[in-house]
Amino acid sequence: MEELLNTIHQVEVNHLHKLHDRLNHIFIDVSLPSHDLNHHVRVWLFCRGLLVELHKAGLDIPTELIESAIIACFYHDTGLTQTLDEQHGFQSAQLCRLYLNALPNMEETRKMAILTAIELHDDKSTKNKPVTKPEDLLNLNLLVSTADDLDALGLIGVFRYTEIYLKRGITIPDLPRKVTQNLRNRFTSFTNAFSSLHRYADRQRLRYRETIDFFARLDSEIAQGIKNQDSALAIIQLLDEQLVKKHQSIEQTIEYALNTQTAGYPLHFFNKLRSELEVTSAIPLV
Repeated sequence: MEELLNTIHQVEVNHLHKLHDRLNHIFIDVSLPSHDLNHHVRVWLFCRGLLVELHKAGLDIPTELIESAIIACFYHDTGLTQTLDEQHGFQSAQLCRLYLNALPNMEETRKMAILTAIELHDDKSTKNKPVTKPEDLLNLNLLVSTADDLDALGLIGVFRYTEIYLKRGITIPDLPRKVTQNLRNRFTSFTNAFSSLHRYADRQRLRYRETIDFFARLDSEIAQGIKNQDSALAIIQLLDEQLVKKHQSIEQTIEYALNTQTAGYPLHFFNKLRSELEVTSAIPLV
């Protein structure tokens, strides 16, 4: 395990600073907190976690896979700076080409594999390929798409779904149905592939239930016409106002919520969301 952790650390030393600078430049004039640099950091952390769990399960993790994965994780959603469409993977891959062009010692086959993983990270057909042997779990496409899916869980998932779906024109009354369908597909893909990692899968299931339960509550409130401040609807309306309409950062939104809300449920939500977002401090980017 120590050897793997040292290898991961060296790959991060080689790439994190450059990736941080590139993504800062890509997102410089874009207000999209749900899919910004910090989202890409979290996706890499989930991918890194999957690699560690697979190593614990007895698989050897090639250095080349770690390097390919960190690049793909950091670029997979950059295309959202050019289009908010669900099919943004192509634009993301084009942006990544510029980064890969600066790596003359990397084989072209590896570069193509990275670009393919980026372009297809939201393609359900790549996620649903059967896992027939443990080594299938080391597929770059599967690792990147799964890591992205895992960042859609928990209260982070609530904020991510809410911002991007509202910006795509989905109305608040339609949010619960749209999110639940997408989230179930994501989690089913995860469990189909990685359920053998029992403890890890159990932890992710708890995060999944938290997101599903929030949108079930929202759906019930909308159906019953509940509009009080101690509600999921009040949280969604605040996210809509601050993130979508006023283009505030998620940090500014949380600060605003904690300074203005008095009801228990929103205060608990935003305190826990702030705690979840602190995971990015695990990686020193600069």
